[in-house]
Amino acid sequence: MKIHEVSKRTGMKKRTIYFYIKEELLAPPVNEENGYYDFQEEDIRRIMLISEFRNAGFPISMIRSIIKEPATASYYLSSYVSAMKKQKAHLEKTIESIGYVIEKLPLHISLDSLYATMLNARIPAAINKEELHGGDKDSMVLNRYLWRPFIPNEIKSDYQEFLWSKINRLVAESNNEDYETLSRYLNSLCPQKIEELYKRSGIHLAFVVSLDEKGCRDYVDTLKKYIDENLKNERLVRQWKQNYKSFYLPSMRIYDSSMEQDIIAQISPFFAKYRENIHKICRYLYADLLGKNEELLERMNRILGDCMDLTCCHHAVLEAFGGLLLEM
Repeated sequence: MKIHEVSKRTGMKKRTIYFYIKEELLAPPVNEENGYYDFQEEDIRRIMLISEFRNAGFPISMIRSIIKEPATASYYLSSYVSAMKKQKAHLEKTIESIGYVIEKLPLHISLDSLYATMLNARIPAAINKEELHGGDKDSMVLNRYLWRPFIPNEIKSDYQEFLWSKINRLVAESNNEDYETLSRYLNSLCPQKIEELYKRSGIHLAFVVSLDEKGCRDYVDTLKKYIDENLKNERLVRQWKQNYKSFYLPSMRIYDSSMEQDIIAQISPFFAKYRENIHKICRYLYADLLGKNEELLERMNRILGDCMDLTCCHHAVLEAFGGLLLEM
């Protein structure tokens, strides 16, 4: 079927159909004999589907993602409706504020009177893209600390973009107490401290991912030395106890058991390696402490008390406490 027939049947202009092809929404086969597109019935249905999405106002990038991965349709539709509701609420507030300005403006308007009236109207700030599609500010700060270090600087595929958006939504809508606790902690920090924490997390990730079998065992020996030194440092022990339940413990539990880690593993080639190595390191370290360094383990229990739970998170508390010296 030639393009003029497709145009006639769908009501689409030829340039619109070519635009869909250029944007990878449509991929009709090419006739090898003449080099022209040879449209099929499937392409007609695809064009009509795209038309419905466009009529509803869906952006091209979102339509492309749905077409490439139909399983994402439910998520994107829900996300789009949620964004529209936010826009609606924002527009209603803006209309109300501008109505106030119209009502309160004096008969003789000057720039000063206009400025004063608009200031009193409290016109809401524009909604940015991340707030519209990616959840609230708290969830974005949380995700940046927890998951962003695992992701390449640029998310290259639409499906990866979808997965990252899904993580933001899941965290924003989650009732997980660990997320709430960690969010409160992060929001208590100044922006510079959060940035420092984020960078440190990225450095630690890269280090753990880089370790081979020998490197993991060498790191275990290093951690034993750090644990011994940290237990002698009153300031570090106090820091650990102050932040254990609000920061260290919820972070460890989220990394160990949340559904988001399975999604991150699909985006990042580094996460699976990180998880494998960190579990291995903690297992080796725990076995070593039980077999050869029981005295060190007893000291940890005595000094840290209820701020050390070896039964959860694959003994991750050992690496977390030992790594305190690395954070200085």
